[in-house]
Amino acid sequence: MDYSLKNKILILPIIFLAVFIFAQTAHADTLGQNEKFFIDSSYDADSGTSAGATLRYISGHAYFYVQDKYWDALSQELKSTRTEDIRALAAEFDSVIYPRMISFFGSEPNPGIDNDSKITILLTRLVPSAGGYFDTGNQYSVNALPQSNEREMIYLNVEVLNDKRKISMFLAHEFQHLISFEQKDVIRKVQDDIWLNELRSEYAVEFLGYNNELSGSNIERRLRAFLLEPYGSITEWKNKSPDYGEVALFGRYLAEKYSPKVIADTLKNNLAGVRSVNESLHQNGFDDNFLQVFNNWLIANSINNVNFGDKLGYSGGGLYNFTVKPGSALSGLGNDAIFAINDNIKDWSGSWYEVVNFKEGPDQDFSDTLEIEVISPSLNSFLVTALVLAEDGRPAVYSFEPTQYKNKIYLDGINHKFSKIILIPIKKDRLSGFGSDEMAIALSLNLRRLDDVPAGFTALNLNSSEGSISPPVIVAADNNATPSPQVLSGLPDGSLVRMKGDYKVYVINGRWRRHIVSPHIFDFYSHLGFDKVIEVEPDILNLYSESRLVRFVDAPDNFF
Repeated sequence: MDYSLKNKILILPIIFLAVFIFAQTAHADTLGQNEKFFIDSSYDADSGTSAGATLRYISGHAYFYVQDKYWDALSQELKSTRTEDIRALAAEFDSVIYPRMISFFGSEPNPGIDNDSKITILLTRLVPSAGGYFDTGNQYSVNALPQSNEREMIYLNVEVLNDKRKISMFLAHEFQHLISFEQKDVIRKVQDDIWLNELRSEYAVEFLGYNNELSGSNIERRLRAFLLEPYGSITEWKNKSPDYGEVALFGRYLAEKYSPKVIADTLKNNLAGVRSVNESLHQNGFDDNFLQVFNNWLIANSINNVNFGDKLGYSGGGLYNFTVKPGSALSGLGNDAIFAINDNIKDWSGSWYEVVNFKEGPDQDFSDTLEIEVISPSLNSFLVTALVLAEDGRPAVYSFEPTQYKNKIYLDGINHKFSKIILIPIKKDRLSGFGSDEMAIALSLNLRRLDDVPAGFTALNLNSSEGSISPPVIVAADNNATPSPQVLSGLPDGSLVRMKGDYKVYVINGRWRRHIVSPHIFDFYSHLGFDKVIEVEPDILNLYSESRLVRFVDAPDNFF
């Protein structure tokens, strides 16, 4: 059975002060006390909205209530066994989960809305896919939310109580949500993105050591879910198994290759989502931002071999023997062919496109330069990485950010000593406020062979002096070569241009445009005239810088 960890995040437009104005007076629950709790019908095994429960055990940091309907159906022998299971869970919470997590992440609400330092843990029957959940609604008063239980409260699936490892990691996962509510919503007045909240909860299981043995672990289940559907957005949250797989794997990578503190410290700033991670990376002394980390992670999922570089794979925990299968594979690019990869990309999603067998095709004399053209209505939205693998698997990594005027890169030497290219585009626009149905933008990657690199561009040579692929390195793919305006516009020097909808006429030369302030200038240049004026779009005109020097009709010589 798949016990997915789920939490219920209620988004309520309620001032935080209201949480405390109507708080109950301090009290302590007593053993054997019976309570009626509101529950979420979507997670309840019987689709109920409330459940009667009895306090069966009190530990140093928690009350352990058990659903009466479940308990009453047990034999006396099973009741004794389950009592011992509760004692074991309570001991794990008091001695391991609670002290280590508040030291790492920060404190939960304490004493909180109920003015009681102990949290309430309700062991109840949930749907098989749910290991537990956390409902922020319980942090509000009944005056603001009538179905609030007015407690710091976690719900756990009692059906897995006999599996100490599993029930412990469910408790750790949900306890992090309670801590996050205090640290973000209450203290810093920020509602974090769900994906980052879930990433912290997934990492809590890792941090506490419940994944140390891979077999039967949470990370093993998350890896299976991830590999079934690795192409989703890490920030778009649909509350499905692949969502948890993505954040669990990314959290493992972030902690392993950077620092666990980067994850914990996302609770210590007043930012949400990607911005919070960026701030935490900076505060912990890392130069890489979220985009670079995410790009490295996608590359690592494709290569997963730390022998080529520490960030190019996972180091431990049994995660070194998997790679993501590309979403599409193209083979045999001939001289007269174009490979066109068309897709719709969401922010922070994983996409891998493999191109292989460059020596196979209808042509015998293959051109040795590969042009990669990026086409999109929003080119600035993307980072595109060309991951080039040699025949022995060694990688070279080239990443670039296309613009309207620079949307191509050229790889030279594609016929020599490498096996494949994996193209990895990342849409990087949105930084926070993600939902369950994010917008995608169209992206096309066109590949073709060329004999020569166009003027103004520099090819990235894939071969070292020994004729083998360069060592793994991430570089700027434009190689500091900026195409000239002439190359980008296709207009020869000396052309007369006017922006559509405007009256000003310019003559262009090199990187400059000069405003012609009088038609008498044409008296000195017989080849010029208003009949030669070319109307251009604003972005074409803006390729040229306007000369500050304005000459009138008496200066035909050295016009520029």
